[in-house]
Amino acid sequence: MGRHGIFRSSIPRRTSARSRAVAAVLASLILVACATEGVPVTGKDPKGADAAYGQSETSISTGFANGKYIVTVTYNDETNPGNTILYTSTTRTIKSGASLMGWSYSLDRGKSWTYGGKVSPPSGWAVLWGDPAITTSDAHYRYVFIANLAIPSSKMPAAGISGSVIISGANSYIGGACIARSTDGGITFAPHKCVSDTKKNNVPNSEKGHFYDGGSMATSRDGEVYAAFLDVTSDEIDVWRAPDENADFKLLSSPFPNLAIYSHPRLRVNWANGALYVAATATNNVVFINRYYNGQWGTPVAASDAIEHYPCVDFDPNGCNVSGKLYLRTGPQFSFDIGAASNDEGTDAIRFLYTRRDPETKRLYVTGSFCPLSLQPGCWGAPEWGTTPGNLSTPGDQFSPTVAAWRGFFNLPPIWKTAYLDRDGSPYNTVTVKQGNLAYLPNGQRIYLPFSLIKDVPICPDLRGYWGDYDDLEHIGFNEDSDAAEFLRTTTDSSLGCVYRWQYISNHQHIRGGVTS
Repeated sequence: MGRHGIFRSSIPRRTSARSRAVAAVLASLILVACATEGVPVTGKDPKGADAAYGQSETSISTGFANGKYIVTVTYNDETNPGNTILYTSTTRTIKSGASLMGWSYSLDRGKSWTYGGKVSPPSGWAVLWGDPAITTSDAHYRYVFIANLAIPSSKMPAAGISGSVIISGANSYIGGACIARSTDGGITFAPHKCVSDTKKNNVPNSEKGHFYDGGSMATSRDGEVYAAFLDVTSDEIDVWRAPDENADFKLLSSPFPNLAIYSHPRLRVNWANGALYVAATATNNVVFINRYYNGQWGTPVAASDAIEHYPCVDFDPNGCNVSGKLYLRTGPQFSFDIGAASNDEGTDAIRFLYTRRDPETKRLYVTGSFCPLSLQPGCWGAPEWGTTPGNLSTPGDQFSPTVAAWRGFFNLPPIWKTAYLDRDGSPYNTVTVKQGNLAYLPNGQRIYLPFSLIKDVPICPDLRGYWGDYDDLEHIGFNEDSDAAEFLRTTTDSSLGCVYRWQYISNHQHIRGGVTS
């Protein structure tokens, strides 16, 4: 592995006796991992409000209120009975009042789902424009928050927006983001707060709100709520903090002050001490991570080799970016979480999975790395955690990785679950959701064995390749029979058929979820 910044290629592998015992348990979990073919989150009922429209991109969280344990999935929701977004085969028109902030919830840990509805834009904001993020307060589980990019009324043309929401370069109609809040554990939502950086620079209309992209949220046990977005106007990550579930958000200083950033951010909080971690990809295609603790940022460190930032995945030979051909554009190609360390040094309490391209075969694959909670002296590569060439005989492309941890409890070891999309070429127009554990063998060797979770999901991207740029993986509870930790992976799903593919929309696009333990 090459080095970038202080990304370290020497990999500690020593494990204690307790860690070896933990490793044996984890290895056995790999071998008996159970899976389902998944269930529809949206689009199941032909008469349902969401059935005639598309849903894509997902973010997952869990809440608890009124004696109910709730799993909530938020997504880009095209449900549009008010005709605020109008499509033709070549363009679209976006009108004031449009919203993509939709959600569904489950009261039985992902076995069945109810469509929750959509949040309307609050006063002063014309449009809520997707890139969903979600989090639940670790202080009070009845508070759940979802975020969307947003277009302020001051940027909205009176006749609406025709085509793209990007005017040119870093100039966009998008001018911030809005956050909705649930007080009943994720069943209903209402507008809460909006955030916008209005510092004027050389980008037109920057004083009306910087162009935000992506989104991620996290909370602490003290009730702090964080929301982060890529500020395209200034090439940095804007992290907003509210001290509790009711307070306004204030913009923190930059976590990457000397780096030009161009990927969506990812946030996680260390449950034990409330430290906030943010990761994003810089313009050199390296993922960097930093920590906000005791009111200040630390020093960013490299957490990966150079990744495939937003790779185009070709389903037809020479089809990428060719109009009418079948290809997928993708979103941020890295994911991380925080859990319990498994080695003597305590260096793997933060674990990453990210996408690279093999220079010989040109195929995409996923590979791993890990970091200590202190982020010092840096992070190490873990090629054994993933489909790195030489690990497994894995044809085709593996991409869009997700990582989620259950931190363990008393004598129960942590579980580190991963999932990604796999295109093995058969059938050519499908992807399979694969899942596995980031685990150790008793001798301390890292190991990863993936299994199919949701097989042969047909894809149906629009003519830009859009089919949902990213999805999510989350610990959602425990199996009633085995007490095993369960995880939910969601993905865009076109199992109802690919009726048409237009410039800005395709049909069908819905959400499917698979639960694994």
